[in-house]
Amino acid sequence: MAQGQEKVTLSGTATHEKIDHILINEPLLFYTQEPKNLLTCYKQNNLFKSAFSISKPQFIYLSIMLRNWQVYVMPGDTIRFTIDGAGLDAKIKFFGKHAANYQVFAKITDFTGGPERPPRYLISKELRHNKNNLLNYKITLDQWYKDKNEQLESLLKLYPISKSLTHIARNKIGYYYANSLYSLVSDMAADSVPKKYLNDLKKIGFNDDPLLTANEYKYAVYNRYVRFKETEGRVNLKEIEKKIKSELKGKSKDYAIASLIGACAQRKIPIDDDALFSVIRSAYTEVKDPRYLAYIRESELNYLLLNKPLTDKVLDGTLLTTYSNGMKRSLRQVLAGYPGKAVYVDLWASWCAACRVDIAESAEGKKWMTENGVAVVYFSLDKDKAAWKKATVNDKIENDQYLVENEFSSELSKFMGITSIPRYLLIDKNHFVKSIFAPRPLESDLTQLKSLVKIF
Repeated sequence: MAQGQEKVTLSGTATHEKIDHILINEPLLFYTQEPKNLLTCYKQNNLFKSAFSISKPQFIYLSIMLRNWQVYVMPGDTIRFTIDGAGLDAKIKFFGKHAANYQVFAKITDFTGGPERPPRYLISKELRHNKNNLLNYKITLDQWYKDKNEQLESLLKLYPISKSLTHIARNKIGYYYANSLYSLVSDMAADSVPKKYLNDLKKIGFNDDPLLTANEYKYAVYNRYVRFKETEGRVNLKEIEKKIKSELKGKSKDYAIASLIGACAQRKIPIDDDALFSVIRSAYTEVKDPRYLAYIRESELNYLLLNKPLTDKVLDGTLLTTYSNGMKRSLRQVLAGYPGKAVYVDLWASWCAACRVDIAESAEGKKWMTENGVAVVYFSLDKDKAAWKKATVNDKIENDQYLVENEFSSELSKFMGITSIPRYLLIDKNHFVKSIFAPRPLESDLTQLKSLVKIF
């Protein structure tokens, strides 16, 4: 245990036999990062019992198959719980001294990421340009927001928590509502969105630094100040930086600046190098939080990897099995099979539900890439070769299909910092790295992908 850290004890039961382990993860600090696992606890004698260490009060995610619950924990806590059911129907009940802290935020997770979240509004871009469709969705979302606020107030009477945590709880629902509104129109021109739809978005306040512990607030900052609405041509980073510094202050401002640098480091769209490094130099002198500074340094290093070939260690040390003939090849040999072509690598696995949803919905994007000289290849991170082959056939992706040896420990996975999938890698026709966080091949990200491909 690191100096200054205290144990948090985990003790509980799950009635469903399929729940054999529980994950404890830290929430993402920044949108582009991978989650950090604090503990994987396996059931023994029908009981989950283990411990992890933290240095200060914070949110964590307690996760089982298909479900997450976010709870607020303190160093030295004992988290006692029971889980009834499994999957989306699972319900969790907490006991003990700080049970209220756990129960309130777990219920909010049901509102925002579980069975009680608002209905998904998956309509095409063309249908979204019908203003009545957008306004009808807003009516549905407004009712959800009203209902969940009422339920939260009732919950707070049953489980009183501190004034500061109550402030966070109320705002988590509010910023989730805002993000749900924004996400549907983020790629649309402002004049094509009804004014009534945008009115509530304009009322959203920022500069509330205590809310930086809430993912919903951080994502709202990202949506408002960082997410690139225009994907044709280069974005004006200096204008974005100016807007952030004129409208935000304190840690919210620093968070937005660090998020901007991190988003640029993914190079999902064309970026002006000189402008980005100017923003980075400023950030090093102005940003104070050591975690934000570490993220800025990490993002800068990732950006510097771009427009260069993969290293010899990655090219020769990454081994792949070809689906079509079972031959084992190095990554260098695989890429040699696509001379003079850009390569888009889809990293997936048979057990990854999100990966397979992306594959099922990516026909249009991958058709466009093929027609524009980009080879689409599949690198599976499966450990089970039989499961890989079965999923490959079921998903009809037998062509350009490879199995990565050593999965997440492979040289390619380490180079890209892969701890979760789906992930996408884009390499240009000279086989130089263009993005280690390439846009998804779906309609929502296709404009970004096209813009990135056009620069080479």
